[in-house]
Amino acid sequence: MAARRRTTRKAPVRRTRRRSMGKKITASKVNAATMTAVKAGLGGVIASALTNTAGKAIPGNFGPYSGLVGSIATSLFFKQPEIAAGMAGYAGPKVLSSLPGVGGFLAGYDAPSSMYLQDAAPQSDVYASNYTMAGYDVPGL
Repeated sequence: MAARRRTTRKAPVRRTRRRSMGKKITASKVNAATMTAVKAGLGGVIASALTNTAGKAIPGNFGPYSGLVGSIATSLFFKQPEIAAGMAGYAGPKVLSSLPGVGGFLAGYDAPSSMYLQDAAPQSDVYASNYTMAGYDVPGL
């Protein structure tokens, strides 16, 4: 007699819905996002205090770099990356402005209209073609 083959029943396929980014906002997600923002703000406050106190107490031009060094130390020793990110966010522009040749780009940025438009009052003839571009004699560009 021939051997009878046994068949096993397959488990039904379970289908799950894909969740998009805005599908479900829970209280725990809101709390986690709030805590991240608070920690980053706290890091900025700490870096500000560190730059204004320890940076001025140490001789030399170490002031702008003290917040950055504090950020690295906070991430390494205290294992708080959110606070370290806030500290680095505060210290970044300070370090860039202290570098030679870079500080001029960050200081005193005005609106582009004052840099390019000449002889045009802000309210009167902005859309008219009777103004000239700075450095060019071609009207209307």
